[in-house]
Amino acid sequence: MSGVAVIGAGAAGLVTAAELRAAGHRVSVFERSSHVGGVWVYDEGPGRTMYASLRTNLPRDLMAFRSYPFDSRGGGDDDGLRFPSHQHVLEYLQRFAQARQLGSLIEFDTAVERVAPRADGWAVTVRRNGETETRRFDAVAVCNGHFSNPRWPKIEGVAEFEGLVTHSRDYRQPQPFEGRRVAVVGTGSSGFDLAVEIASVAREVFWCGRDFTAVRPFPGVDNLATVPMPDLLSRDGMVAAGESIDLDAVVLCTGFHYDLSIVDGQVVSGEDAPGLYRHLLPIAHPTMALIGIPQRIIPFPLFEMQAKWFGALLSGHIELPSRDQRRVWLFDWERHCLATGREPYQFRNIGEEQFDYIDQLALECGADVLPDWYRALAHETRESRIAHPLDYRARPIAVRGDSRVPPDS
Repeated sequence: MSGVAVIGAGAAGLVTAAELRAAGHRVSVFERSSHVGGVWVYDEGPGRTMYASLRTNLPRDLMAFRSYPFDSRGGGDDDGLRFPSHQHVLEYLQRFAQARQLGSLIEFDTAVERVAPRADGWAVTVRRNGETETRRFDAVAVCNGHFSNPRWPKIEGVAEFEGLVTHSRDYRQPQPFEGRRVAVVGTGSSGFDLAVEIASVAREVFWCGRDFTAVRPFPGVDNLATVPMPDLLSRDGMVAAGESIDLDAVVLCTGFHYDLSIVDGQVVSGEDAPGLYRHLLPIAHPTMALIGIPQRIIPFPLFEMQAKWFGALLSGHIELPSRDQRRVWLFDWERHCLATGREPYQFRNIGEEQFDYIDQLALECGADVLPDWYRALAHETRESRIAHPLDYRARPIAVRGDSRVPPDS
């Protein structure tokens, strides 16, 4: 039995604490705020990553931890939204923490300042009520999320632009953009959502990105156009593909850097793609897990399986390959990413590969692989989102998961 520090009480931290305790380990969770939920806690203040209208872009069948459905058998209601709002997700996480009796494990208002290896484990330095304390653990699970340190792309002339430049992290509602000409930069989920929402009040929206091949026209949205990434900003607008476009504001939906500043630099290197065996373990320090590093994934079930696998590893039920073999795995993954056109900061984007990844972890730790409906539902959801970008959340889905949902959903 190992003593394990879990850093963060968001979705990743909560399920990691539950899985580690179920595997027989002693768990202490450190949460810098006074509540569970992490990024799913909506706050109008600065530095929070949540906008008022946010709903998941995944049906709740996929969104839920596999051990805790998003219906009356777990943390939700049978008649609830198929694509939950952020309020519903937060309630789900609160119910999960209560059902798994995690409250006694969590030290709230306790910030982790440093995590460093030592000969007999890990030194974890925390601050609470202005006082610091260093405690020893056998293992550490870093679950502090990656939605706090915004990625600001290098765009020439940004200092000369006289309009508003903001990041999606600080976006809450569309009203400040009413009647304005706005560029939304980035084609991920937040770029998609904010381009459409801002267009509901703006004069014009220019959605900027590198690849719109999977984007269909937006019926009834006449003031939203897709354009290439901006080459530069000028005093009163931008230049994209040689065309000058007047602007009042720019919203950057360009993702986030990982904040691994609390971890000793000799343990984890690389801001955007830390060198991790199986997207999880620092090569030279296999008693640390970074839960939730992969992106372009279905998050909660992946967190859950990573945590279950880490618990089995610490219990001695999984035999790791040698350090050199773990390096070879990482080298092969990075070579694969380069061959498929990914830049270093995109090495964490595992996308379609997530299903085989989860199944492999499950096989190694003795858990069930993904059910047959899981991939099919994920693919149908993606195709519906592409075909019906404005109302896919309201449309029926043919593939049924194991969640109890209204028959017309």
